[in-house]
Amino acid sequence: MENKIKISGTWHGELTYGEEYGPDFQEKKMNFRLVIEENDGEITGECIDTEGTGVINEKASINGFVEDNMISFVKQYPACYIMDQKGEIREIPEKEPPEFNYSGYYDPENDIFEGDWHVIYEVRQLTFGFAEYALSGTWMMKREN
Repeated sequence: MENKIKISGTWHGELTYGEEYGPDFQEKKMNFRLVIEENDGEITGECIDTEGTGVINEKASINGFVEDNMISFVKQYPACYIMDQKGEIREIPEKEPPEFNYSGYYDPENDIFEGDWHVIYEVRQLTFGFAEYALSGTWMMKREN
């Protein structure tokens, strides 16, 4: 996979919480720092939340790809965490860590990636199938100078 964007390095980003978070948290933001290595279009790395609403004090792993001007990656923490009604983070040891799915596009004029993210945080069995409960929002990241 040929990639023209030089993505390896450190990026600073921001995510915004979507409407599923309710009026107390919708549109609130959290900043993060990503260190990415790219090899033939495949990306790996680490993400650290730095400040804002919902900061988790653990490194998350990054795995995904970049192709042309599109990026897609999964961010996964080492444990399952939830943000409670007060905005405090709690670990849920009996649950597997969810996968936060990010996708977006590169804006060469501003040297940023921006897009959407989502996470399925619960699946419930219904009489005839399953219901997934998801959270989502938007994100952007800019290369460190």
